[in-house]
Parts: sequence; structure tokens; C-alpha cells
Amino acid sequence: MKRKPNYCKGVVIAHGKSELFLAEHIKSNLHLPIKIYSKNNGKTSIQIDSLMTILRNNVFKNKRVFTQEYIIEEENGVLKNFLVMPIMDLDDTSEDKKQKYISGEMFKNHWLSPYILPIWNKNNLDEVLFELKLIDKLPNDKEKGKVYRELFQTNNGESDKKQVERLMKMFEKSDRTNMQVFIKKCLDSL
Repeated sequence: MKRKPNYCKGVVIAHGKSELFLAEHIKSNLHLPIKIYSKNNGKTSIQIDSLMTILRNNVFKNKRVFTQEYIIEEENGVLKNFLVMPIMDLDDTSEDKKQKYISGEMFKNHWLSPYILPIWNKNNLDEVLFELKLIDKLPNDKEKGKVYRELFQTNNGESDKKQVERLMKMFEKSDRTNMQVFIKKCLDSL
């Protein structure tokens, strides 16, 4: 009997440390076969303005290179059950680029375009978490690691899936993010 490969279901491109910790929390709790791409382990941020450079110059540049790095289910040349989900803050870019990112227009000429689901936080994830009272103050860069490790723990007494569902319900309360879309896709196993 031939064993079915453990296909990669998605790649998260994490803007920075906060987004990296959140994605790792969800990946870990749901035991998802997804990969997380970040710069310098989240210490260097990926801005919307540099996202296309990353998509053109790294493992994302073409299908041949991409599928050498990630084992993805395909049918007739089409990737199946797979998404690329950049999680970006909307600060530090122009209004035009924000709109093109949110709508997906920014990716229209990239081979991964049909698979890209833009996830955004206005202005940034820290402010969204503060608004939702998930953190009691905005952390500085030195504090982020400790704050987000505590916030996004993997075991707090409730089941792993329940933690993620609770987090999704919190994000649903905010109009400053679509993070609940990312979490829902993860809960539905992409």
C-alpha cells in the first residue's frame, strides 16, 4: 500500500514577530501541514511594499522552484487545497498599495495569484489586539516576544481547537482586520 504524502496546505508570509507568533500558535494547535515564511525569524519585518520582491525572487518565483520546496497536491497542473496567506499590517505604505493588497490586485500577474489570500491588520496587529483587549498595552519591539508567547500559548486548559475558535470569535468583533478569515481557513484545514 502506497502512503499518501503529507501535502503542504499553505504558506503564511508573516509580516513580523507578532504575526509569526500568531501563525505558529494556530499551526501548532491545529497540527496543520503549513509553512511559515518570515525574515530573520520575524525580527525583520516584511512590508507590503516589499512583498512582490519576495514573491518574485525567492522560493515563490515560479512553480518549478516552489514545488521543489513544498510538496503540494496537484491535479492537472492546478494546486489543490492550498493557499498563500500573507499577513500584513497596513501601516507604512500608500493608500493605493493598501487597496491593491486588500483586493488582491497587487498579485494579478504572479503565477500564485489564484492561491493568494491577503490577510490584513489596520494599522497593525498590535493595535487590533489592544482594541480587542487581548493585550493591555502596546508592546515595544523588545517586549513583543514575551507578550505574544504568553498570549498565544499552546495549552491553557481548553482543547487546542477551542483555543483557536475562541481567538477567531475575538477577531470577528473587529472591523480593523480580516484575521478571522485566516483562522477560519485553518480551522477548515484550508
